[in-house]
Amino acid sequence: MTTARRTADDRRAQLVEIGLELLPTTPVQDLTIDEVARRAGISRSLLFHYFATKAEYYTAVMNAAAAVLRDHVVPRPGTPLTGQLPGMLDRFVSWVETYRDSYVAFVRGAHAGDPGIAEVYGATREELVEVALAAVPLPDGARQRQLVRSWFAFTEDLVLQWTREPTMTREELLDLVVDVLTRLTVRAEQPAAPR
Repeated sequence: MTTARRTADDRRAQLVEIGLELLPTTPVQDLTIDEVARRAGISRSLLFHYFATKAEYYTAVMNAAAAVLRDHVVPRPGTPLTGQLPGMLDRFVSWVETYRDSYVAFVRGAHAGDPGIAEVYGATREELVEVALAAVPLPDGARQRQLVRSWFAFTEDLVLQWTREPTMTREELLDLVVDVLTRLTVRAEQPAAPR
């Protein structure tokens, strides 16, 4: 009995899937090409036939992980506006609780200057910012977007710290981040003070 050979796209998808399977316990920068190739049943050199560099492979894995994150966190179409932000935040906290080390590596990789990971992280963050902007009564403008981006950075950092050392209940955490956004919303609606 002969087995059908995988197409290049199938093999690439398999290799990315292996990376995704390893992410919950191994930050992307710590994935070893040898381990991925071993799990795929191919040689290390063959992996580089499908991905030109280790960085290209890591970016493909992070793109796939970010798509899974967005699918899990971003509200489904038709979700009432009032439930979008609380639901998104609750699912985001759950995600970071489950995949904390990998999420930390994602954030650090983006901030460490890895261009592929930075691009994936930026696009993911912008999608979450869009949900927050839609959920608060703010016109979409540069100032408002800047405030909501800053709020998300605060929220992300607080959630990462809380998952390491919970100093409040989950409900208190969620209430706090919503309260901070509400206060920023009020502030953003006030006219800028004259200079």
